[in-house]
Amino acid sequence: MLRRCTHALLLLILTVALGCASTRIVDTWRDPTFSGSLKRIMVIGVTRQAGIRRTFEDELVRELEAKGVRGVASYTLIPEDGEVPKERLAQAVKESGVEGVLITRLVKVEKRTQVYPATYVGPPYLGFYRYYSWAWVGYYEPPQIYTYDLVTAETNLFDAATDKLIWSTTTQTYPNDVKKDIRDFAGVIVKVLADSHLI
Repeated sequence: MLRRCTHALLLLILTVALGCASTRIVDTWRDPTFSGSLKRIMVIGVTRQAGIRRTFEDELVRELEAKGVRGVASYTLIPEDGEVPKERLAQAVKESGVEGVLITRLVKVEKRTQVYPATYVGPPYLGFYRYYSWAWVGYYEPPQIYTYDLVTAETNLFDAATDKLIWSTTTQTYPNDVKKDIRDFAGVIVKVLADSHLI
């Protein structure tokens, strides 16, 4: 019974530590000279995986529009996978009529390990029959080792008219389910943009 409780507690701790919010902000910078808020933003996800890119951009557009901002997924104007020439990108930005461009790129993926130390609970000095029952509770419990990924991403917001960086943030995400992770990421990013009065 104690062993089952110990495992449940470790899983609960791990869930709380890693799973409450799958994305967290590490640091944020904003150009202090920029004023005003953007009403139309193009979203770009830097990845060669077409499905991930479209899901990512659609989710950010959905979050932006929930805040009253017109979002434009870049794949609707640039359907090609991978990098495109500067002229092609500039044409898409011009056609969309956006005021800002929000671009996210993956920085790194790290493998992390969480170790919970071994425990030993010794049984009291009892008679054989009571000692036998205690022996099942008071034995050595080996260390619990969990591995997980930590994804670091960088998201930058540029002024489309001046090509100037006006906001940047670094995030860390504990991936679990791609769609949920993207939804959580988009919610965090758009909330910070709103709190910063950029949208």
